[in-house]
Amino acid sequence: MRVTFTAINFGYRSPLKREFLKGNIKLERDITGHKIDKRNVTLDHTIPKARGGKSKLDNYSLMDMVTNHLRNTNSLKGLIDVPSLIDYIIVMLNSRTENFDGIEYLKEWLPNLRKEV
Repeated sequence: MRVTFTAINFGYRSPLKREFLKGNIKLERDITGHKIDKRNVTLDHTIPKARGGKSKLDNYSLMDMVTNHLRNTNSLKGLIDVPSLIDYIIVMLNSRTENFDGIEYLKEWLPNLRKEV
């Protein structure tokens, strides 16, 4: 049985997702190893809002919608696929546009990821 989710815009405006949707961030998998594309990508709160995480760029990662939904407020511990995480970091290191700097993003995001794993 295949579960289908519809993308819902909760008002979050993030250059991370916007640049991915424009094709400027060339990412194939999220940090859990699931394939992502324009149809199934969403923003994941690295530290869930229910546990004090903020809706800010330094707390977002791109994630498959179904994985994000199933994760809910659980920790990322045990969900991260190390090769996919390494690819995610490499892609972000090489992503720079007028509205997004992958290096600056990683400097702020990685400490939050570290708290979660």
